[in-house]
Amino acid sequence: MKTHYELLGIDRSADANTIKTAFRKEIARYHPDKVIHLGPEFQEMAATRAAELTVAYKTLTDEALRQVYDAKLAEGPPPPIAEAPKAAPEPSAPAPPAQDTPAAEPPPPPPGMGRARFEHERAGRDVILNRAMSGRVRAVVEALYGPLKTPAVRGFDVAFVPAAKPRLLGTALPRVLVKVLDTIDAAAVNDGWSGASRARIHSGKSPVVVLLLCRHMAAPAELHRAFQSLERQRKPADGPHEIAVVVIDTNDWTCHLPPDVSDVVRTLGHALCK
Repeated sequence: MKTHYELLGIDRSADANTIKTAFRKEIARYHPDKVIHLGPEFQEMAATRAAELTVAYKTLTDEALRQVYDAKLAEGPPPPIAEAPKAAPEPSAPAPPAQDTPAAEPPPPPPGMGRARFEHERAGRDVILNRAMSGRVRAVVEALYGPLKTPAVRGFDVAFVPAAKPRLLGTALPRVLVKVLDTIDAAAVNDGWSGASRARIHSGKSPVVVLLLCRHMAAPAELHRAFQSLERQRKPADGPHEIAVVVIDTNDWTCHLPPDVSDVVRTLGHALCK
């Protein structure tokens, strides 16, 4: 079972500000809004972890509770109960006093087991969060444009293509490509644009919108320069009419839209991040 410090990903010497920052970062990943589109079992897992994080935060930010908790950690698990020695038969001749034999220590865990378990738990958590974020995007796109198709597009986690014909809604319907990343910088923005330019899911004047979802991002100035560089790139002759890369910070669902995007793209961005 993880300690409060391990749950929050901090050292035991962490101060109050560090604890608060770590708690906000972790609890945001399990917010009900981010798992509402998942199955009941995943929602229950997220609720359980959120409760554990809350207990850890309240314990470590209360000086008295933290002292008690640290003292218990220092004590460690209770020692095993020694088995009572069996009575030996009375010797016929005086025997030298018996010496206690120390109990054999349990074998150490296989090397790397703790690290492997941590990586396994982290991978499972990331799968849940990625599904939740993609589910939120799908709900918004579906609310705007109706039923969706989900073709496989190389280089992206999921793609959403409105099933309705553009003429039925009187507007160009965007093709939405979603990619979830831990960190987004200028290189990620360029990769997203390049992948969209090669995708064969456009139709007529329908724009292709690349949604890059992340928990960490580069400085705004770097993203701005990346958006400017995309404006100078030439789209393939047989490519989509418009390619727009939108960066979304999933910690608070704020959108970073490139300048001069169409109204269709702007409407989608505002709907996702309102």
